[in-house]
Amino acid sequence: MLVTAWNNGGDQYGIRVGKVNRGKYFSPSWNAIEVDVEGKLHQFALTSGFWRNCPEFRDSGQPIIKEWLTKHKTLNWPKGKPPQMQLMPLGSDKFRLLP
Repeated sequence: MLVTAWNNGGDQYGIRVGKVNRGKYFSPSWNAIEVDVEGKLHQFALTSGFWRNCPEFRDSGQPIIKEWLTKHKTLNWPKGKPPQMQLMPLGSDKFRLLP
């Protein structure tokens, strides 16, 4: 699925999946997902906001997504034009992040 980078205007980064992808690839019974980032699985919480108006999963604690964006994209994108990437469903609550 095509997804975009997300930033809270500060130092927190995430991956915005969007409402259509959320409905198609995510289950409301999940509290978290596992994402393969550069060959290593990382767990990301799905907050209550994910199911309302904020369909993104975010870095919390470690800057995994921020570091990945630094390696593959840019942290400074024009307003309203976040970089795009692929989030590949691997089955159940597992995904792979690809540039």
